[in-house]
Amino acid sequence: MVGRPRSAECDAAILDAALREYAHRGFEGLSVDAVAARAGVSKATIYRRYPSKLSLVVASADSMCAQTARNADTGGVRGDLVEMLSGLVDMLEDPVIGAAKRMLVVDSISNPELADAHRALVQQRREGTFAIFRRAIDRGELPPDLDMEFAADELGGPVFYRYLLMHETPSAAYIEQLANAFVARYGVNVAV
Repeated sequence: MVGRPRSAECDAAILDAALREYAHRGFEGLSVDAVAARAGVSKATIYRRYPSKLSLVVASADSMCAQTARNADTGGVRGDLVEMLSGLVDMLEDPVIGAAKRMLVVDSISNPELADAHRALVQQRREGTFAIFRRAIDRGELPPDLDMEFAADELGGPVFYRYLLMHETPSAAYIEQLANAFVARYGVNVAV
């Protein structure tokens, strides 16, 4: 006998509830009971999909990354960078997603399994940045020998520093300044 197919609405409700609970309570404070109540499902429904609290948090964080990725192809490296960095700021500013991201950074310090999952999520997000770089290299806007890892750090680092350590939201002008500085440093035949 074959069971009922999974409901996409139920899956989305569980991941949304898990993300909200995680953002509010962190890993240690999160309970599957609270996620089930918020999602309007049974604990058994959750455990059929996610065998552990860790797998539930990882799946909700993965969903968060998919929701917030902004890798528009504007036709030019500068525009692509502004879009990507603006998306990063929007993610950090989101009351649920931003709180969950901050919680994941903190929880990863003391939980090696979460640290591994967080590293994988960061790498997944960086792949979008690398795609921007590859398109720009193909268009002749960036040098083919660009150190993509270092370049990605140069772009994202100031946003995280300003937001997480200085408690300031990077403005649109700041994002423009970051993109302009990047293009000035690495750009080949690109106007700033």
